[in-house]
Amino acid sequence: MKKYFCIDFDDFNEMNRYNKVEALKRYSVLSLALFITALGTSLLIRSNLGASPVACPAYVLSCIEGEKLSFGVLTFLMHLVFVVFQWVLLGKNFKFKILLQIPLGILFGFFTDLTMSITKPLQWESSIEGFAARFLQMILATTLIGIGISIQVRCRTLLLAGEALTSTIAQVAEKEFGKIKIFCDLFLVLIGLFLSFLFFGLWRTDFVGIGTLFSAIFVGFVVIKVSKHITWLDNFFKEDKVLDSPEMVKTKEINTLPLVITIARMHGSGGHAIGKKVASRLGIKFYDKEIINETAEKLGLSKNDVEEKEQFISNASFLEYIITDNGISKEKLSGRDGAIFLEQSRFIRQAAMESCVIIGRCADYILKDRPCCLNVFIRSDEDFAIKIVTARTQLKEEQAREIIRIKNRARNNHYEKYTGLNWQDPSHYDIVINTAKIGIDTAVDLICNAVKAFFDR
Repeated sequence: MKKYFCIDFDDFNEMNRYNKVEALKRYSVLSLALFITALGTSLLIRSNLGASPVACPAYVLSCIEGEKLSFGVLTFLMHLVFVVFQWVLLGKNFKFKILLQIPLGILFGFFTDLTMSITKPLQWESSIEGFAARFLQMILATTLIGIGISIQVRCRTLLLAGEALTSTIAQVAEKEFGKIKIFCDLFLVLIGLFLSFLFFGLWRTDFVGIGTLFSAIFVGFVVIKVSKHITWLDNFFKEDKVLDSPEMVKTKEINTLPLVITIARMHGSGGHAIGKKVASRLGIKFYDKEIINETAEKLGLSKNDVEEKEQFISNASFLEYIITDNGISKEKLSGRDGAIFLEQSRFIRQAAMESCVIIGRCADYILKDRPCCLNVFIRSDEDFAIKIVTARTQLKEEQAREIIRIKNRARNNHYEKYTGLNWQDPSHYDIVINTAKIGIDTAVDLICNAVKAFFDR
């Protein structure tokens, strides 16, 4: 019997022990995000170029002659159906806290009706100027939707039932969230089209039109861009955060935190060997495959499952770029890959209670607020990496070249998925080393000298 792993925000918040003030801040910002999203949705509808994919069914039903329920009420009812579907799909794994999506849906429905009333004057005639205004309004609307979604996921509290259902389907089917997201959006658009033909006898482009297609594409682009510029929200939310453990509090009070060296590395750069030599020379612990072994044991998985999930992750969904715990989101933590990442994060924080070297697995980001942490990125030229890989595996040169590119792309996707950042951006690291230029042994010397300089300072 398959076991599904579903870690929700409340579990994560409990682990970090956020206080009531922190929760109030997050839900206040979440409410603002919902209002912005609703405003964008209403503006898009008022452009008469089509509703967003998620809004299609409810909006078509709200336009039926004689319909007494408002668009906002129908939107809430649709969210209620999404919650029921989650219950059916998860069965015994359904958590009571998922029901918190219901009051969230009520609030979003209220904001939907409110913004539909506010935007009522923003409708344009069928003229050249009118069409130009519609297109500008469509761009503004989808931008607002993207901004709203970006802020929602930064809050790391709850997601609207539509996105949560998509995540649940991906979890149960063990498929990539991005692919399931595309399927769900398409399915909702098809429902909107069906209802349009059923109740109006034709395809109405003000229900499903160019605005619908533009929204499906452009919102994701906006989310990716905006999420990189609202990281300041993390600092705003962290003001009331309690430190991870009593031991860590005590350690920080006496200012004797152990040194942790994190090493991110390109495939074939010699990063593993460098880390092991540094740990040996400094007489501290070394963690690489040990993290896989411990994670597999904790979650009851095979080591191969853990290694595959932590390496080969798609970045097809825009939501997978933007949520972080210290950057982790519900989308990140839904399903087996999220459970793996969370367990590895816990292991890394625990390992960091002692001086050690940690290889990969976003350790630099997980420990980003820690003062005694030296973050290193090991890179190399492709020809140098090919020599290392072919010597180690007996692969042919072209095979090694392809493996190197696949591995590096996978590591970049993994890092970007869980942090929203670029893996190779040098600003994340204290030291960047090209082993093709200075070699492995010199790289070890450089890191050890940096450690000495760090403590001398």
